[in-house]
Amino acid sequence: MRIFYKKNSKKIIKFNLFLFYLIILFKLNLAHAETINHIVRYPSGAGPFPVVIVLHTSGGFQTVLHQIPKFTRAGYAVYAPDFFKRHGLTKRNRFETWTTYRAQIEVELIELLQLAKSDPKADANNIFAVGFSNGGYWASFLAARKHVNAAASHYGVWRWPSSSGWDGYPVKYFETDSHPVLALHGDRDSIQKPSFVYPQLEAAKARSRLFSQHIFSDAGHSWDCERCPQDGFDRAVSQKALEMTLDFFAENRR
Repeated sequence: MRIFYKKNSKKIIKFNLFLFYLIILFKLNLAHAETINHIVRYPSGAGPFPVVIVLHTSGGFQTVLHQIPKFTRAGYAVYAPDFFKRHGLTKRNRFETWTTYRAQIEVELIELLQLAKSDPKADANNIFAVGFSNGGYWASFLAARKHVNAAASHYGVWRWPSSSGWDGYPVKYFETDSHPVLALHGDRDSIQKPSFVYPQLEAAKARSRLFSQHIFSDAGHSWDCERCPQDGFDRAVSQKALEMTLDFFAENRR
């Protein structure tokens, strides 16, 4: 009896360990299958509302929170994803956003769009994107690959050091029939410098007939961030960029 008990005890322990590992694996897969961390905000009323996907800078998700009310006040529902959190991205390793994790983030943003389209308070025919710095890259992706009606890139990322793996994106996303993109940039941007951004804007324009740009005079990077020391806050440029973006979205409603 003692031998029988020992043999079965070992089998039970092995079986329990097997179940434990299955549960852990299931939880990990479930966590990855879930839509990336995001928040949703609506204007007053019942809807359905047009939607704006609002995409944050390399400073992290908190940098986009002050942008959200600007669009809800204009009548848009906002879906704001934290595309850094799942991949452990920070300002320090931000280049991996567009290299190591580029394909994964593409999929995750498309999954978020599907969620927005299934929202009864959202107008699935009118979904737009706006991105700031790092987020400008992803806004360009969403429109260039025709996932949203149109997108605006505010002081967006168009190129970064070649040593960090730059390979032609986001211009590579653009095609002849890409959806409209409006690139807003400052001629004093010290982060995404005009000397290497402007050629990329011209390349995007050559690839896509619906690509447009506007360059603000004497404007730097993060022109709408009062706490950002780089290049300086500019209230007039911030307001003009918002107005141009909202007008651009209105022009591309269905």
